[in-house]
Amino acid sequence: MVKKFLEDNFPRTKIELDWEISRQIEKYRNDIINAKKNVSIKSSPTLAGVWAEADIGYDYGITVKCSVPQPTILQFFIEVCGFSRLLDFAEEKIPPHNGLFKDYLKEMRKRVKDYKCGEIQTDLKGFICGYFKTSGHLPTKEGVLLDYLGEVREERYLMPIRDLKWTKDEWKEFLKEVELL
Repeated sequence: MVKKFLEDNFPRTKIELDWEISRQIEKYRNDIINAKKNVSIKSSPTLAGVWAEADIGYDYGITVKCSVPQPTILQFFIEVCGFSRLLDFAEEKIPPHNGLFKDYLKEMRKRVKDYKCGEIQTDLKGFICGYFKTSGHLPTKEGVLLDYLGEVREERYLMPIRDLKWTKDEWKEFLKEVELL
C-alpha cells in the first residue's frame, strides 16, 4: 500500500520493500530497503487507535490503518511466504516421534499448496495516516500510561496520529530526506 501510494504520487520514485520474514531478523531492519535512513512501516489490521509508533533505532515511522478480516490476513501471510516459514520452524522443533503433530503440519501444507509464495493476490484497502521523523521527538518510556493505549510496554517513539505529516509536499520532503527522490 505504501509502495503503491509513493510510486503513484512520485513516478520517479522506486520503493523496494522488505518482505523477508526471518527468525534471525536484525533489530532495526529497514522496511524500505533502498532508503538511506531507517524507515519503520507499522500497520494495524483495524481502524482503531490514535497513536503512531516507531521502535528506537528508526529515523522515520509510517503508519497505515486497515480494516482487514482475519482470513485475509492469513492469506496475505501465506502469500509473502511467512506461513511456509512458520511451518518449517514448527517442523524443526517437533520431536521426530510426534507423528500426530507432524501429520497435522503435513495437512496444513496441503491446504496452502495452491498459493504461490511471493505472489501477492490479496487486495487490501487501507488508509496511510502519514509519517513522522523520530529525531524531533523523545521516546516514550516503558510504563507510561497513555490515553486510548494504556501502559506502554516497551520504550518507543509514539506520536498522536493527528500530528503526522501527510500532505503531498511533506511526502516529497520525506522522499528527499531518505534519498529516494
